[in-house]
Amino acid sequence: MNNNTSRRSGALGFIIALVLLAFVIFAGQTGIFGQVSEGLQEELSAIFAKGQGGFHLTIAKILAAIGVLALTYLVCWFLRLLLSAFSRGARSRTVNELLGNIVTYVGVILGAVWALTILGLNPTAAFASLGIVTLIIGFAAQRLIEDVISGLFIVLEGQYNVGDIIILDDFRGTVKRIGVRTTTVVDPGGNYKVVNNSDIRNFQNRSKALSLAVSEIGITYEESIPRVEAILKEALPQIYERNKDVFEAVPDYMGVEELADSAVVLRFTAACKEQNVFIARRRLNRELRILFAEKNIGIPFPQLTIWKGDQE
Repeated sequence: MNNNTSRRSGALGFIIALVLLAFVIFAGQTGIFGQVSEGLQEELSAIFAKGQGGFHLTIAKILAAIGVLALTYLVCWFLRLLLSAFSRGARSRTVNELLGNIVTYVGVILGAVWALTILGLNPTAAFASLGIVTLIIGFAAQRLIEDVISGLFIVLEGQYNVGDIIILDDFRGTVKRIGVRTTTVVDPGGNYKVVNNSDIRNFQNRSKALSLAVSEIGITYEESIPRVEAILKEALPQIYERNKDVFEAVPDYMGVEELADSAVVLRFTAACKEQNVFIARRRLNRELRILFAEKNIGIPFPQLTIWKGDQE
């Protein structure tokens, strides 16, 4: 789900919750529904005063519970909005995203307990009466707890932040979301990978330092290497000036990488940000190819030699 879709969903949920809450308050205050409105007014006035009595389901209680759920949703939405407003850097976005998820989970639990209390149920007694079921659920929740704790350590230790480029196994992508349970990564093709936080053990964070775009180009054995190196010494700073938007420094000529069958392979590197590593490599290849053509530096290409025997 992209950011625009997420914003639209959040706005739609906000509008629905606001309409429900307004309807419940209107029904309780205007008396438009007769006895139901009177009962609803009593329920609303008792919400913050005391717990409800025994379980006796009425339309007024149902409406009051809906109003409480809508109010809880609006409070959570407002708190998440405040957190997003203070998100300036990658680190703050990561922390605020996690805090927003915690607010959502806590809000769901508190809202559900509050609504059940209004309906006349005692959630504490209900959970305590589950007995062995609660124990089974506790064992099943071990993995959930492990995911939550791992997520907290990821954020507290700053192992990676939202917007960082990481490599998980053979999947390379940008961190889109760090949740309480999972981390979401998206690759350049728009493919999403969702991983449980407890499963993230071996990974590479490619955004902690500058990356290197590598280019290897072969020249013919007939070329003079000192001549080529003199041309490169003068040309590489000019290449950097034309590509400052991608390169972070002047590209480096590393020397002769290999004496191949039909070429002397030269190696070049250019420091760049990880998100630009493929662009930088393509730029460097292009610039070097144009330079070699202008300076008549021969680049070998595959050739097929055919020998014919004497024909009678």
